[in-house]
Amino acid sequence: MMLYLLALNLLLLVLRILYVVYHPLDLTPEESQYWDWSRHPDLSYYSKPPMVAYVNLLSRELFGVSELSVRITPIVLSLLLSVLLYLFLRDLFGTRVALISSTLPHFTVGYAINSLLMTTDALLIFFWSLAVMSLFYAFEKNRLYLWLLSGFFAGLAFLSKYTALFLLPCALVYGLLYKREVLRSYKPYLSLLPAFLLGLPVLYWNYKKDFVSFRHVSTLASKSASLFNLDSLFEFLGGQVILLSTIPFLVLLYGWFKGWSDRRLAFFCSFSLPVFLFFLLLSLFKDVEANWSGFGYFGGFVLVGYYLSRSSLLLPSYLFGFFLTLLLHFTPILDSMGLSGLLPPKRDPTKAGIGWSELGAVVSQMRREGERIISPHYQIAAELAFYVSGNPRTYCINLGRRMNQYDLWEKNYEGNAIFVDYVPINPKVLSSSDGIIDQRELSIRWRGQEIRRFYIYRLKNLRKVEEDMPGSY
Repeated sequence: MMLYLLALNLLLLVLRILYVVYHPLDLTPEESQYWDWSRHPDLSYYSKPPMVAYVNLLSRELFGVSELSVRITPIVLSLLLSVLLYLFLRDLFGTRVALISSTLPHFTVGYAINSLLMTTDALLIFFWSLAVMSLFYAFEKNRLYLWLLSGFFAGLAFLSKYTALFLLPCALVYGLLYKREVLRSYKPYLSLLPAFLLGLPVLYWNYKKDFVSFRHVSTLASKSASLFNLDSLFEFLGGQVILLSTIPFLVLLYGWFKGWSDRRLAFFCSFSLPVFLFFLLLSLFKDVEANWSGFGYFGGFVLVGYYLSRSSLLLPSYLFGFFLTLLLHFTPILDSMGLSGLLPPKRDPTKAGIGWSELGAVVSQMRREGERIISPHYQIAAELAFYVSGNPRTYCINLGRRMNQYDLWEKNYEGNAIFVDYVPINPKVLSSSDGIIDQRELSIRWRGQEIRRFYIYRLKNLRKVEEDMPGSY
């Protein structure tokens, strides 16, 4: 079984590398932003903790600047996690359950995304999973070193994304229901020490920055809030069905219902169901992104593997999951099948990574040495930092949009400059210069349709633009 697991993971490793190298999918704006953060090492950052920047810094030093050097981390981490999960579950439930639980995620939409794109979710899932596996042994054996190790992994998860804080209530749920004698020991509480020490620099950075990260998270939690928004609820549920490729999600619902009768399965219920229920409840009041609950499905896939191992739905789960992930990676297949209406180009999620290298080439051609590059959108600024020749420093000026990381950095862009926007140049920006030297429009097309348009201006003697302070975080 181990040989089958390694063979599949090595095959997927090669296929993902080939996909990154040859498929026309540029870095998404979030990936580019995190890569740009790595050029400004700090204790933390505006919207996320620092782990994603540190890992990008390491991969850039090792492999240089390329899409593959950015994405090699999630590709490798998905392989490592699959192998570690197999070894972990083999002793608990046997080789069949271990093999299913460690391979089926590769054929679900959500895991496929996080095995390819270098986002904070990819890092969170990896370190969350290590923490959950360590916590299982800590609860079972109640050894101090296991609790400290769990705290260490929890701290790394927190440095990846703030939602790692769910580890604490999930552990308490399991402990109160099944391991109260362990909670009466002092050892579990010492696990908070390494987690706190690892998170302390982030807290200190936020203290120095007026707790800007927590203001941002609070804004996300209250944005678009309303009472009993059923549209948001059903949209969240639909997102979960898609991310888990349908059949595994339905099996997981069954696992959450049945799993509490077995203490081993209850452990994985405790580290998955509370996460799902929290975001499900939140979706009644505001829009919730489908990926927000994704880290909780590590425990969920253990339940899925357990119940699918004795079900006739096993083969359909793999086949349908493979079909959905294939479409996700190669959405133009829909056009050749005459099914464009199922996922029109403007709703195609892969469009987020289309056209940025083309924009970078145009800006590189227009730009003269030393000229600054500016945009009112952090997404454009980040992509140009990566794709313009020489990887110059780029700037984002705030014209009334929400705050972002670029607002925390010094903005020294006076002189001749390139200005890029999705719409014609803002009069405030134009009046802060001595006029337009050159201008171009760039239409980005995907699957036969325009998905975005860029307006590019080369400005003479741009002076400091009076920015509109952001109305929110």
